[in-house]
Amino acid sequence: MNRDVARRIIALVATERKNSPNGLTRQDFITTIAYKRKLMDPDMIERFIQESIKESLLMEKESRIFPNFSTSGIIVPLDFQINPDQLFAENTDKPIVDRMLDAISASGKMTKKEAISRSREIMEYMKLINFEVALMAVMSEEEIDISNFLKEYTVQYNKE
Repeated sequence: MNRDVARRIIALVATERKNSPNGLTRQDFITTIAYKRKLMDPDMIERFIQESIKESLLMEKESRIFPNFSTSGIIVPLDFQINPDQLFAENTDKPIVDRMLDAISASGKMTKKEAISRSREIMEYMKLINFEVALMAVMSEEEIDISNFLKEYTVQYNKE
C-alpha cells in the first residue's frame, strides 16, 4: 500500500469529521471518500480500511477507527486524485531503507531525519550492526511494526 496516499486519505476523512474524539466509523470513510470527494468506489473502502489497519496507519477499538498519526500537518491538494492500482500496489521496488523510513514518517512518531540520526547514534555504540538493523531498532523502540521488514531483511541477509 502506498502509505503517503493512504495518510492523505485518512487525513481527509479525519478533517471532514472534525477530528472526532470518539473516532471514525466505516460509514464516515464511505461518505467522505466515495460520495463527497468521489475518490474511490464504496466497495473498495473496506479494503482500504483493512490495509490501513494492517499497515498500522489506523487502529480499531470497539468498532471505532482512529488514525495512528497526527493528521493536522498533512496537506491534501484540492485536485487530489487516487489511482486504486497505485494505492494498493506493494512498494517493493524501493530499497528496504527507504520503505522503513517511509513507515517511520507515516507513523507520525518521528521524521526521517530524526530516525536517521538515532540510527547513527546506535551504530556508534554497536559497531557490528549495519544501518538497516539500527533503523529497525529505532522502529522497535518507537513501537512501529517491523515484522515485514524483518522477514524481508532475513531473506535478503540469508542470500548473501
